[in-house]
Amino acid sequence: MKRIFTLLLSLVLASSAMAQKEHFDPSSWGLLDGKTIVKANITSPIFRNYSFAAERILTPGLGVQLALNTMPRGGLPLVPAEGTLGLSEEYSLDFGLSSFALTPELRWYTGGGYGHGFYLMAYYRFQNYGLSNYSYDFHVTPESGSSATGTLVVDGKLSTHSLGFGLGVQWLLGRNKNIVLDWNILGAHIGQGNLSFSGKYFMWAGRRLTQREIQSLKSEILNPLDNLAVIKQRHTELEVDEHNQTVELKNLATPWAFFRMSVSVGFRF
Repeated sequence: MKRIFTLLLSLVLASSAMAQKEHFDPSSWGLLDGKTIVKANITSPIFRNYSFAAERILTPGLGVQLALNTMPRGGLPLVPAEGTLGLSEEYSLDFGLSSFALTPELRWYTGGGYGHGFYLMAYYRFQNYGLSNYSYDFHVTPESGSSATGTLVVDGKLSTHSLGFGLGVQWLLGRNKNIVLDWNILGAHIGQGNLSFSGKYFMWAGRRLTQREIQSLKSEILNPLDNLAVIKQRHTELEVDEHNQTVELKNLATPWAFFRMSVSVGFRF
């Protein structure tokens, strides 16, 4: 694996060095001033995600980009809503997941190219995930007798703020160098997320929860989170309204990390 990565990096650097030898003026053959590039990610639709970006060439070797990503509401990408995935137990994932992200990015083209060649990138990403109609069964402990069972149905939101770095290579193709191929080889970002959700609960027996059962429900929600070392419950608020049978969780902070890889095609104006 190390040899493959070394060979890959050598090929990218070589292509960048070849690009440096070209005497390229971005204003030539540009419909506007030749320094604006619009791109579409052709790999993200595999994950039901649609991504578009606009890059502006500032100086030789330096550019800025703003990317927008959106995933319409649906199930988990590449995972069927129901099945076993080769396991003995069946599962059901009958809920909706959506997302939206904005990513401003600074690019440094190491060979000094006008928007082409090997580049290093630094970026900030804001991403918002939406969860809808997620349900699960819970058990509470009454004052006497066996445990009571109910169902909790919630909608949630996870907002994340991250900083990241990465590398890639971009080519300007065609006779007039207007066709753009951007290979984002690898990027990684890390930051923090804030989780909140709200919804309603329904008791199978059709009755209301007692105060003791409400505390039992709160424990069932928070205890799994307490056992996760990465979760930080900073001023977390968990409210259970026994009259309206609603549940609301606010201000649950958690670390967040992810990576980026993509191939985009575009046009230079």
